[in-house]
Amino acid sequence: MVGATETSFDILQALRELGGAGVTETAEHLDIPKSTAHKHLHTLAQLGYVTNEDGTYDLGLLFVGLGQYVQANSALVQATGPVVERLAETTEAVAGFFVERGGRGFEVNQVTAGTSRDLDGGLSKYLHSTAPGKAILAKLPDERVDEIVDQHGLPALTPHTITTRSALEDELARIRDRGIAFDREENRVGMRGVAIPVVHDGIRGAMYVVGPQRRLTGKWFNENIPGIIISSVKTVEQRLREQD
Repeated sequence: MVGATETSFDILQALRELGGAGVTETAEHLDIPKSTAHKHLHTLAQLGYVTNEDGTYDLGLLFVGLGQYVQANSALVQATGPVVERLAETTEAVAGFFVERGGRGFEVNQVTAGTSRDLDGGLSKYLHSTAPGKAILAKLPDERVDEIVDQHGLPALTPHTITTRSALEDELARIRDRGIAFDREENRVGMRGVAIPVVHDGIRGAMYVVGPQRRLTGKWFNENIPGIIISSVKTVEQRLREQD
């Protein structure tokens, strides 16, 4: 049952990445049998999570309602929203707040500099390949990290993705030592990221900045952006304390 549920979420993620797709394209994108893709897409359509227009499936409007509900009721959204917007403006990049649920990562807030808020949180991401995901993993007990790796694996998303437990352990040790997580084209070729964990009564998530490698380089990437994010994290942690 768990495997079937993961396949359904993988298909939803694929539809988002592809901007809608047919059975064959979805199956090829995920490297699964067409019969499996068809079965899951048919069920998701019946439940209202996807639409089917002449054989092309896409995410349904049900996600809009779910996203609005989460946004309206989440203390984390309220605490992080304005801070994420300022972080995006200051760094002139994409900024966000990222949480872990069920061993996967979800965007609570995400803003691109110069645009309105863009919630990118309807679908999940791997933790081991992103800066905020690794920042969160570094704060979790070793037993929990092992559970997540056992459940979701360490798939290679780019040639730079960490794919072994030993490499992940070394990376998490470095993050714990310096308090900063970096993504050097590990989740997406040509993109880099920086993240700092947010801690309040345990790990709550991670603030991050992500952008093209050509812009996130040198001292700006290694020192300045981390310093800016640390300031944002302190603000979020204070806002969370005020909510108690």
